[in-house]
Amino acid sequence: MLNYKNRAILPAENPDLDHYFTWAQFPLPATKIIRPRVSCSMQPWALVPLLALTQVAAAEDATFDSNGVKIRYVSEGTGDPIVLIHGWMGDATTWGKDPAGNPKPTPPPGFQVIAMDCRGHGQSDKPHDKAAYGAEMAEDVARLLDHLKIKKAHVIGYSMGTFIAAKFAATHPDRVKSLIYGGQAPLLTGEAGSREIEVFAKAVADGKGLGSYILEVSPPDRPKPTPAQADAYANYMFKGKDVAAFAAAGLSFNRLEVTLPQLQKCAVPTLFVYGSKESKNLHDRVENLKKGLPKSEVKVIEGADHMTTLINPEFGAAIVKFLLMNKH
Repeated sequence: MLNYKNRAILPAENPDLDHYFTWAQFPLPATKIIRPRVSCSMQPWALVPLLALTQVAAAEDATFDSNGVKIRYVSEGTGDPIVLIHGWMGDATTWGKDPAGNPKPTPPPGFQVIAMDCRGHGQSDKPHDKAAYGAEMAEDVARLLDHLKIKKAHVIGYSMGTFIAAKFAATHPDRVKSLIYGGQAPLLTGEAGSREIEVFAKAVADGKGLGSYILEVSPPDRPKPTPAQADAYANYMFKGKDVAAFAAAGLSFNRLEVTLPQLQKCAVPTLFVYGSKESKNLHDRVENLKKGLPKSEVKVIEGADHMTTLINPEFGAAIVKFLLMNKH
């Protein structure tokens, strides 16, 4: 099975934890929370940095029933609809939050943004059976549009959100206006499979802590934590989190695989946007997909990796430019 990442997923995707931590800053014993060097809480597309943090009015925050699973979403603005799909272990605050920590996406002018908590994440329900995930995560997007009486929308996913967005486009091509794949590429048949997820799921099943997972995903170009540091960091990272739901979601990614002919049936403008420091595996997969998707384009953000792409101003600028060009 192809490891579609060849790098860590978690630190970039958890909205509380998508920080670039330096292990040396994490003292033992762990007596305080370390200070992050960067945070991904800024609006990915805000033209003015920290725009979301200056606004007081709360976004519309609601839930709906998706085939027996409660899905939480927030909506902001009016106009051409955009659905935002976060990454593994993340939630709707990936796209911005207010001073109280609530999701607060800020739409470009003339757009409505709808940021969802994927099942197993945030304030949505969290089944522990992996059969409840996979393709059902894409169906949640369709049911969200049904709930809001929206026929078609622009769809933006980041990392795991890209897998979900691609599955939605493959199964509901008539409901997509445009696609943005951030930090990842659609999973083609046979590409799912990640040692990282396997290590995480095994650690969850063993019930002896998640330090082994932290050791697995530690960036190779940074100081590696000791086992004691890894255990302490895992305890901080996952406190109050439903790790069994995260594991079930991760283990279901093979059911988000699609085929190129399926994607070709959704012949809409498509943008791939990711950092230059992503794995060669991702670069190659994007280039191969671009050959088969004539309406696609690629934006590579120089110097950015999976953890820093979301806060890079070029990420937001590329999204706004693409959306305005394809506004209906």
